[in-house]
Amino acid sequence: MAATGVAFLPAAGTATPCQAHTGKTKQACLTQYKRDQMEWPPRPTNREIQRRIGIDQWRKAERVAYCETAGNWQHYPHGRFIGGMGMFRSTYGIGQAVTGYRWVHQGATKAEQIAIAFVVSQRFSWAAWGCGSA
Repeated sequence: MAATGVAFLPAAGTATPCQAHTGKTKQACLTQYKRDQMEWPPRPTNREIQRRIGIDQWRKAERVAYCETAGNWQHYPHGRFIGGMGMFRSTYGIGQAVTGYRWVHQGATKAEQIAIAFVVSQRFSWAAWGCGSA
């Protein structure tokens, strides 16, 4: 799936953002609006990825991670599987190529790993994991 298949842009014709805000609140609103325009924002928060992929997909990823690695988001053995989702290194690379997020050993956060897993699940479904039915 190309990166364009997972766009999170707001609907066209929406009102100008942050009109009702002033001062620091307006600046924070504008900053968030700019991040919302990005397909995958740098260093996303858990809440930001939850909002973008949906809470159901987030919870599904957490269940799979708990089944695969007991929820250890820094799981980095010398074997084939890495991260909290327990993905093959090559499979992790597919999602990383789309999102641009870093590898687990480079400090990928839980939100980044779930975003990558979401991209992979869009291409291969959750059946790509042994615990995909969790």
